[in-house]
Amino acid sequence: MSKKDEICPSVSIIIVNFNGKEVLRPCLTSLLATNYSNFEITIVDNASTDGSVELIEKLFGSYSCIKVIKNSENFGHAEGCNVGAKAAKGKYLVFLDSDTEIKAGGCINKNNERLYIPQNWLSELVKVMEGDKSIGIAQVKMVLAKDSRLLDYTCMAIDALGTWHATYGLKEDDFKHNFEILAASSGCCIVRRKVFEEVGGFDSDYFIYDDDTDFSLRTRLLGYKVILVPSAVIVHRGGVLRGINPGTVYHSAKNRVCTMLKNYELRNLWWRFLVLCFLMSMVSVGFLFLKKFDEAKATVKGLSNSITSFRKIWTKRLLVQSKRRIRDAELISKGLIRNDVRSTLQDLRLKLKHMSIEQN
Repeated sequence: MSKKDEICPSVSIIIVNFNGKEVLRPCLTSLLATNYSNFEITIVDNASTDGSVELIEKLFGSYSCIKVIKNSENFGHAEGCNVGAKAAKGKYLVFLDSDTEIKAGGCINKNNERLYIPQNWLSELVKVMEGDKSIGIAQVKMVLAKDSRLLDYTCMAIDALGTWHATYGLKEDDFKHNFEILAASSGCCIVRRKVFEEVGGFDSDYFIYDDDTDFSLRTRLLGYKVILVPSAVIVHRGGVLRGINPGTVYHSAKNRVCTMLKNYELRNLWWRFLVLCFLMSMVSVGFLFLKKFDEAKATVKGLSNSITSFRKIWTKRLLVQSKRRIRDAELISKGLIRNDVRSTLQDLRLKLKHMSIEQN
């Protein structure tokens, strides 16, 4: 290990991109103002067609710390993260969404470009990881681009059906100290490379959605902690809902069931699984009532994936359970896994409201 690595452990920042040309420039510009001397940026492009790669090569091609991996097709977010991790050299891996910016003070110069003041977000994350070897993943405090006084999503806990009990819309000033959370958002989190490898990376079959919940839960079952670090702050441009369409509905339903089947102990699995299946069936009926026939079909398809892919999912379950070091009861006793369905019902109400507005 070099003296530089001893002082500033190497970090690989991995960004998975698919047609994100409009957000890549502010994201990378703010990243380059990071006040940390030992990091690289790997952009995994999932066969974008909007000129994303050309933009990166034109504006950032001269930066030796930035490299681009061009996938031949869209492998999805989960596998994109795995591809980036395999190519990364850092002791730590940071997964970052392309629609983020480092929260930084700055000014507009005469060329109408924002000048970023160097920020310590990455050193704050590394300091926490170096100070406690029991931490497997740490998430930054993400604030909303539309109002940086308010928090974006952080998964403080999940309810019985796997829905996040989240911080969305809460005041960011209310969170000033590190604390444990159930799962870290891949919007921006740091992971020990050895933990990433021990967990087995992201499940590529998820493609997108809930892959970070599953990854965090498997990390938890190995006995590692997942925490929020409020002293590290980024701005996230994402919203509550990025659109409800058959593709998102399918992956959300499929992955929710898969996460449950893989990770829970049998004593806690059966009733959660039955309730989830019933609720998803009702959601499908609701889609039919709203004349959202493609979404109804996608929900049923996502649910039936647990049958058509049962052998594959159960093989994954056997591996996860063979590595388990802590019981579900420990996570339940900490309030990280809840036995109610309130977060799920709240999420459904939000989506129904959104669809009603769309129809009108």
